[in-house]
Amino acid sequence: MRRIVFVLVTLFSSASFGSNYGLIPISSEYKVVANSQIQIANMPRVRSQDSIGLCYAFVAATLFDEANCAAKKTMDCASVPDQEKVSPLDMARFSKNLPENADITDRYNYEGLDIGGSEQMALYNAINSRYLVKESCAPFDQVANKVPDAAEAQKLELAMWTKLENSFKAYKKKVKECAGCGLEYATAKADQFKKEYKLKASNEEILEAFAQDTYGKFLDRLLIPDDCLDLKNQFALQGDWDIETFPERNKKGTYDSMISKIKEVLGQKRPLALGFCAQEPLKVKSNEACGEFGHALVIKGYRKVCNQKNQCRDVLQVQNSWGESWQRANDDGWVDAKELLKRTFYASQSLSWLKQKQ
Repeated sequence: MRRIVFVLVTLFSSASFGSNYGLIPISSEYKVVANSQIQIANMPRVRSQDSIGLCYAFVAATLFDEANCAAKKTMDCASVPDQEKVSPLDMARFSKNLPENADITDRYNYEGLDIGGSEQMALYNAINSRYLVKESCAPFDQVANKVPDAAEAQKLELAMWTKLENSFKAYKKKVKECAGCGLEYATAKADQFKKEYKLKASNEEILEAFAQDTYGKFLDRLLIPDDCLDLKNQFALQGDWDIETFPERNKKGTYDSMISKIKEVLGQKRPLALGFCAQEPLKVKSNEACGEFGHALVIKGYRKVCNQKNQCRDVLQVQNSWGESWQRANDDGWVDAKELLKRTFYASQSLSWLKQKQ
């Protein structure tokens, strides 16, 4: 099995509402140039990562689900039910570079859910391990807050993630004091979690989650129940697919080369993942320096627009894991290409997409 090294690592600290993060809509004075638009309309529905840093997993899941729709010739990809979609929570386990002698096809080698990771690595490992958990078995909704006010929902979710992590740390301290103390604490927390959140895990599985040696493994056991490992609750990507990236590894691109590649791939009816720096305002000058402000999204359209002064700009349509409300508030995701792409620093492997083998 050949291995591919992906150098772009995408992290993300939760978005605060009201900032652009380089995703700037074009004013209405600009009009679309005839025959310039390239768009992939049949996409999975827009989802929200809410307050957890799993943008890379949502992007990988979107490309995975879209490829399944393309392979199956699904007419309305946005309406595909949860039992036919991959769980972004499960996708989060695959953003790991395993040791050289490890079997990359064995999903049991991918323990723990990583907050922050690479969409390319997640896709590569997920495809090679073949079977992924369905959204219906490990739904993201079990940790999503449905309070109508977005800012309030984010506040409540951040409090939830803080409580989960603090509870795991407190359990580890209790166990050091005495084994019985740890079990008593975990039992009480299991009851509390079941009352406060929509976890599908049983109380017994929550106790097993506390017994894990890392927080990532704790989340794994907490959010993905044992029955999700049954084949009836898993599925594979249909067809034979490769992951393509641009610019090539260890090479830098330019604005013109990246726009050209985006148009080429969209013309082949393939959406692309893009990793960029969402620092606001942008002060850093590399992805490495961007750190926790890294973000990833899906590109699904291109158009050229001009105003009456014949000033023209490239515009990209993005599908962002900040949810439907963000899409509606930002011209359905049509944003200025130059501002967005400069935040990639034109680094190697900023773009990635799935290409079906011939």
